[in-house]
Amino acid sequence: MRGVNGQLDKMYGDIFESRGVVPCGRIPGLNSAGDCFRMLPERGEGYAWVYRVNPYVTITIMNQVHYADTLCTFHQPDYICIGYFYSVSGEILTPYRRLIPGTIQSYIGRESEYRMILHKRVPVESVSVTMLPEYYQTYLQEKYGSAYEDPTDAITLADGRHDLPELVSVFNQIKGYLGYGMSARLFYEGKVEEMLSLVLEHAKRADAGKAPAARALSREDVEVLISVAAYIDDHYQEAIRTEFLARTACMSQAKLKYAFKSVYHTTIQHYIVAKRMTQAERLLRDTELPVAQIAALTGYQRLSSLSEMFRRHTGLTPMEYRNLHKRKGPPEGTT
Repeated sequence: MRGVNGQLDKMYGDIFESRGVVPCGRIPGLNSAGDCFRMLPERGEGYAWVYRVNPYVTITIMNQVHYADTLCTFHQPDYICIGYFYSVSGEILTPYRRLIPGTIQSYIGRESEYRMILHKRVPVESVSVTMLPEYYQTYLQEKYGSAYEDPTDAITLADGRHDLPELVSVFNQIKGYLGYGMSARLFYEGKVEEMLSLVLEHAKRADAGKAPAARALSREDVEVLISVAAYIDDHYQEAIRTEFLARTACMSQAKLKYAFKSVYHTTIQHYIVAKRMTQAERLLRDTELPVAQIAALTGYQRLSSLSEMFRRHTGLTPMEYRNLHKRKGPPEGTT
């Protein structure tokens, strides 16, 4: 690949600035081949590590804790990002979706403003790969010729999955690698291509089990889906059945499920759970309500049901999350 592209450098500069992350010297335990960054002590603790595979691809490792809820905004170019969160609590607002630990997270960026909220005190620990179109379209197409497949849709299909251990293994290997020089470049380039190979294979398996593609959604269909989402926003604490939503949308259940995922990039059930978890987090942080009452207010008849789902989405029990957020400001001794 030829030429120099500053889009990724600018994007990461804007991301880090909004999160209080600044360049620093080498950090023990991180590969010396990449650039290291630390959080400003008044904003939080931890680090970010960035390796430029080439002018159009970067690998990022993060392990940070924010002392306050942090709104991260930046202008995003066209790009693809796929990664794995070991720990996180927050939401992407463009469009709305929760960040969930223990799952593959993929994001298709378009020229627009990106907005994300990261919640305080919960570690943000992740490994991710970011690619510009010059790589995943131009370069790969030139390299593979007639065998080329655009990986965009395949990466989208991997989003939210927790059952792709081969892909998680690639992120684990990236996280632990300490080689340098030419071996580092060969390693990281190989892992990016291995990751793309795995998501393409996953997409083919998923496509083989799919029904024939549904027709394109009409404007009326999209307007109906917006109404369905608005209904869920107002009634997520109730028992919402798909068959009821399908009747109100005048769609079959199969069409509603397909259409909803096409527009909101998540299933109806995951959308409902995301709303419930966001409200549960807010009530745990900002009120003294008993956890059992919070369970009822967020649609769970049993406290154990809330606890199980909450732990799956945040890595913490409700009480662990509440106790974590009772702490104010930096830990004692932080300067």
